[in-house]
Order: sequence, then structure tokens, then C-alpha cells
Amino acid sequence: MVWRSTAGPAMRLLPFVPGARDSHQSAGVRRAPADARGPAWWLALVVCKPLLLLVRRADWRGTERLPGSGGAVLAANHVSQADPLFLAEMVLAQGRTPRFMAKSSLFQSRAVGWWFRSAGHVQVDRSDGRAGIRAAIEAVDRGALVVVYPEGSITNRPDARLMSLRSGAVRIALETSVPLIPVAQWGVQAIAPAYEGRVVLGRRRRVTLLVGDPVPLEDLRELPTATGAAAGVQRLQDTLAAMVDQLADEHAR
Repeated sequence: MVWRSTAGPAMRLLPFVPGARDSHQSAGVRRAPADARGPAWWLALVVCKPLLLLVRRADWRGTERLPGSGGAVLAANHVSQADPLFLAEMVLAQGRTPRFMAKSSLFQSRAVGWWFRSAGHVQVDRSDGRAGIRAAIEAVDRGALVVVYPEGSITNRPDARLMSLRSGAVRIALETSVPLIPVAQWGVQAIAPAYEGRVVLGRRRRVTLLVGDPVPLEDLRELPTATGAAAGVQRLQDTLAAMVDQLADEHAR
């Protein structure tokens, strides 16, 4: 059975993935305890959890690598517009609250924007260079677990594997000296195929999330900023690509 949405891409699934900063705050991030869960998160859990249980079989690996407290950057591959729902479910189950980085246009809608703002996610202005990630740096400094999709968009590769990465996740981790943790995910695209605007219902499909060891960056922090960031991006690229390939090969068997 296939359910096809007639809503726009931002409205289809993102209302269930709550929001970022209060609009009146110049820093760009809601001033709240790092793992606080306000009404938006609890409402999202009540609405989304039963739906997720209906469509997926969870296969979570390496969750012990998520820090129990303190700031960190999670860098995940992006295979579907529904990815944040499944990643958030896994992180919340470990007692942490993820704060997703999202492009600023998603915060402008009255309905969708309310969800992002009220849940303490991070607004990013991609046109503003270094300033565009300032809010994420401040959130991590306050102990938040910030989720970044370093590909910058859902993968457009026909095989859904990893595209080239942008430098934002690495730059945040280098500047804040927090762990940069790769997360590979696979199987969500069988439920919500990328760029197709539909949800496939029927049998529950396996969705795998694999949390890897932190990418080593310590030796890069004394290098010139651009040099260190480039080296860190290559390390993240190699690590995350290998993890994604592993899961893709497993699911193909």
C-alpha cells in the first residue's frame, strides 16, 4: 500500500520533528537546558512513536558510543526526508535530546517553524559562511547534542550512498573540541523514498542506525583552520562512507 502526500516537502514530515531557536533571540538557539524536552517534544513522541512502531523494525547499533551528557556533534548520512524521525527516536531512547541543524527557510512557516523553534533546534543560514554555524557552536558549548547532515541535502545518488560532505560538522567539532560522532542509517528510504513524496505502508521494514567511534580530530586543532577542516572532512568522509556501505551491503543480502 502506498500513501501519497499532496503537501509540500517541508510540511509532509517535518511537523513531527520539532524546532529550533526562539525568533527573538539573536544567538539563534533556544536558551534551555541541553537535554530539556518541552511540550513540542512530548507531543511529537505521542504522535510519532506509534507510527514508527507500525512501519519499522529498529536495528540500533553502537548506541553506547553516544555520550551520556555534554556537547557532541552527530554527523549522519541522509537518505530520506523522514530520517530525522528515526534518528531522533534512537537518540531520545538513550536519554539525550537531539538538536537538529536545519536551513533557515524551515523556520519561516508559521506551523512548521513553531515546531522547530519550540523544540530547541538550530537555525542555519547557509549563505552566511562562518556565521551560519555560530548558533550550532553556541548550542554545543552549552552541552547540546547537535545533529548535522553534512551532505547538505538528501543524497541524490541512484544507489542512495554517501555524497561528498560539507565542512560544517567538522568545523563545529574542531572549534568546540567536542566529539564528532558518525551515524550511518539505512532502510528509511524503503519507507519514505527520497524525493517521491510518498510513504510505503505494509510490512514493517528494518531500519538500521549505526553509531560509530568519534572521528579523531585532536591533531588537527593546531593546524590552520582551512587545512584542519579539510583533513577532518576527509576523515569523516572515509569513515561515514565505509559505515554506509556496510549497511547498504547488509540490507541488499
